[in-house]
Amino acid sequence: MLINLSKILSTPSVKEDFSVPLAFDAIQFMGSNYPVLDKQEVLIQAENTGKNKLHLQIETKLTLSLSCNRCLDEVPWECQIQLEKDYDKSDKNDEWNQESFIEGNNLDVERLISSELLPKIPMKVLCKENCKGICPVCGTNRNKKDCGCDQSVPDPRMAAIQDIFNNFKEV
Repeated sequence: MLINLSKILSTPSVKEDFSVPLAFDAIQFMGSNYPVLDKQEVLIQAENTGKNKLHLQIETKLTLSLSCNRCLDEVPWECQIQLEKDYDKSDKNDEWNQESFIEGNNLDVERLISSELLPKIPMKVLCKENCKGICPVCGTNRNKKDCGCDQSVPDPRMAAIQDIFNNFKEV
């Protein structure tokens, strides 16, 4: 969603509040799709602080559905986004001009929220600290059911000796 900031940029010392709904239902990042389970409206306070200068305060809260890294169960993850930024439209080196959050006099709220959200997504997500994961033999979720598969992992340093024993088994 785009917010037109023309009135604020052209009128000295004016302050305006916006409440903007987020339209996206999922976030895509590095080949993964993260569905949005819950989202609040984005609250934006924009204030003219000088010629072509704005002070922006942005706040929202989202809940994404992430997958547990061990058992692949859905894990709801809540993220609070609070951002305070001074923006200078005339400064071509301003990161928002380079990132194109503001094109012309329009603020792209969804692009801004996505860029703030993506770095906050955790690298490793667990449904619980003692998650047992998925059985590597049969694929059963070991948190829900004990499959009884042999979970012993042989010492790889002993593989050569194990091969010798297997080759010379007496029948």
